[in-house]
Amino acid sequence: MAMTGPDFERLVREHERLVRALATSYCRDAHAAEDVVQETFWRAWRALGSLRDPSRIKTWLCALCRNAAIDTLRRRKSRETEELSVDVAVPDGRKDSELAERVGKIVDGLREDYRQIMLLHYVEQLSYEEIAEALGMTSGAVGEKLHRVRKMVVERLAL
Repeated sequence: MAMTGPDFERLVREHERLVRALATSYCRDAHAAEDVVQETFWRAWRALGSLRDPSRIKTWLCALCRNAAIDTLRRRKSRETEELSVDVAVPDGRKDSELAERVGKIVDGLREDYRQIMLLHYVEQLSYEEIAEALGMTSGAVGEKLHRVRKMVVERLAL
């Protein structure tokens, strides 16, 4: 796949949000996630010729991102990571820091796949179809997992 500089810039603009969301969900550290985003696009630039089916570019980028995240986390294993903070708006619009802290801890304690789906849907506001393509599953599976994870969060909040 021959791609010029402007074409690659467009590719980055179109897919940066997805790659950033995945990097953040893997790393849970803003600095490490930024490194992963940069590394993902660097690897994409270098390996563009290996992309045989341009219609699968999102899946390909997700695989590159996952591998870059694994490499980054291995290199930074001894470094302490920042906790993910989640802001929760209460019905009157003000922020409830205690509730936000509880939800953040619950989200941090979720299985990796549940945490990724929650972050991609609620933080990055990706559709079920976009999440499904990014994670290599069906949109029905995304819906089922989101249903399960919402129920888990509500149950854990009730404790």
